[in-house]
Amino acid sequence: MWGDDDRMNDIPYYRPLDGAAFAAAKASVGEARRWLRKVLDRHPRRDDAVILLSEAMTNSVVHTRSAAVEVTVHADVEGRLLITVTDEGSATIPAIRPRPADDLAESGRGLDLIRGLSCRWGFTEERPRCSLWFVLAPTGPALHMAGGVPTA
Repeated sequence: MWGDDDRMNDIPYYRPLDGAAFAAAKASVGEARRWLRKVLDRHPRRDDAVILLSEAMTNSVVHTRSAAVEVTVHADVEGRLLITVTDEGSATIPAIRPRPADDLAESGRGLDLIRGLSCRWGFTEERPRCSLWFVLAPTGPALHMAGGVPTA
C-alpha cells in the first residue's frame, strides 16, 4: 500500500541550493572549485565537497564529448549534500580502476577519493548525458589510507 512503507522514511528530501555550467576545459576545474566554496561557505563538509567536485570535474573534462559540464548542489534538512556533475558522456563509464602500480601516478584515484569521502556515490547514464553524483553526510567518515588508497 502506498504511504505505509516505513522504508521510504530514510530517503532524504534534497532541496536545490545552486547550479552552474562550466566549459569542458581544464581551467574550468578551478573555476568550479571557487564557485562551490562560495555556495557551501559555512557547511562543515565544504572542503571535502570541493575536493570531490575537483575530481569529478577533472574526469568530465578529460573524458567528456561535451562543450560544457553542469554541476548541481542539493542539501537536505540534516545537512547532507548531493552534488551532481553532468556531461555529454564518453566512450567509457565511470569505474573504480585497479590501484596504480606507481604510487606517484597523477591519475587513477579520483573515484577512490569519491568512494572514500562520500557516504554514497554513483552515476546515471541517459543518452546522451551522463551524471556522476555523490552524497556527503554532515560529518565526515574516518578516512584511513591503505597503501596510498583511501578507505573508510
